[in-house]
Amino acid sequence: MGILSRAARNVSKRKTRSLLVIMVLSFAFAMIVSIPPSITASEAATQKTIDSLTENAQSVNETMSNVATQIDCHMPEVRVPNAGPNNQTLRVYPLMNMTDYSNLTRIDHVAAVIPILDLPVNDSDCVFNVFGMPLDNASLGDMYSQLLPSNITEGRNLQVGDSGVVVLQERVAQHFNISVGETVKIVNQTFCMVGIDGYSPVNKTAAYMTLNDAWAVTNNTGNVTGFRVFADSVYNVEAAAGKISVMYPALTVSISASLVYSIIQMQSQTNVQLETAKAVMSQIQSTGMMEIGIVTVVAGAIVLFIMLYTVRERTREIGTLKALGAGSLSILGQFMLEGILLSLIAGVVGIVIGTFGATSFANLLLPAPAQAGNSTVTPTDASIDAASSASISITITPELVLFGLGVAVLLGALGSLYPAWRAARTRPAEAMRYE
Repeated sequence: MGILSRAARNVSKRKTRSLLVIMVLSFAFAMIVSIPPSITASEAATQKTIDSLTENAQSVNETMSNVATQIDCHMPEVRVPNAGPNNQTLRVYPLMNMTDYSNLTRIDHVAAVIPILDLPVNDSDCVFNVFGMPLDNASLGDMYSQLLPSNITEGRNLQVGDSGVVVLQERVAQHFNISVGETVKIVNQTFCMVGIDGYSPVNKTAAYMTLNDAWAVTNNTGNVTGFRVFADSVYNVEAAAGKISVMYPALTVSISASLVYSIIQMQSQTNVQLETAKAVMSQIQSTGMMEIGIVTVVAGAIVLFIMLYTVRERTREIGTLKALGAGSLSILGQFMLEGILLSLIAGVVGIVIGTFGATSFANLLLPAPAQAGNSTVTPTDASIDAASSASISITITPELVLFGLGVAVLLGALGSLYPAWRAARTRPAEAMRYE
């Protein structure tokens, strides 16, 4: 009878012991097969969270920072009684000559200065504001967009380089009874209406145009009602506003302090979340590698001790085989094959368990990957959802199956090598005296 046949017979002869060993080893091999893809999937999920946090933070920061870095500069408002369409009091800002405030651009931490003319006019018994701002600098496009109407329901908004065009608030467009693409006269100046600003309770009843066009309509060339100053950073808004107040004490200078502080807090929270996500990724990798090492050592130790016990239990049998002419290499091969067979069967069972239970093993054995919440962040909500934990889905690939079988054979061979060597060195006379 060959050594393979003897090894298979001995494994099957001790069914209970073999079954228990196979059960224990199979779970060990299931973990060995499940942990590597679990690490990869968890790291991918965590990296996705990091990328999402970074992208969202950048997008929100760009939008909110443009708003938070704004400094509103104008003369103290004047109330004009009975000037409104229903004889209500209007609030207007006295005009300022642009040349008198040319030094605004030279103040430390000031990135841009946009002059604005915002004056009420009465045209054909319709009172509305003419809102003009320069649209001649493409690099200030993001800043322009913060000041233009945000609820365009038809057509388009004003763009850099526009001239002779207007965006009308919905009620003004209805008053003139025109549609997008048609021309309209506003205080004897002809414009092409390119867009309509939809109605909302908070928006202006206004006609939006370039500053040069607004000067022509209101006959106020060179004058503005205010300046919108943009600081170079949300962290420098207060400093820039303070310097403007010192240089021009007659101006009313205001910033959105609450939004500035919210931006700073949001950036701090995002940095904390990013660091947490990176720490989770590192922990996943270190925990996974440690678990693979422990399971591998335990599986090898199980094979070693079982085979040592088997050799000791079958000492007389070994002596008999040697007395019948079995060589040391034959004995060595038989016991190593027994260990490999046990380990290989356990490996096959473990791969089956791992294939169906990989996700459960991953969620049980590894730290859950950090995942960003689903809520969106708006300029009025300066918080990003804290990273939360979620389960992941694992797939066992053919490559992992081969890897698991290879590990099973290797551990079976290594674990049974010493016991098999001891069995091969046993002398027949000593073995026959063994009780």
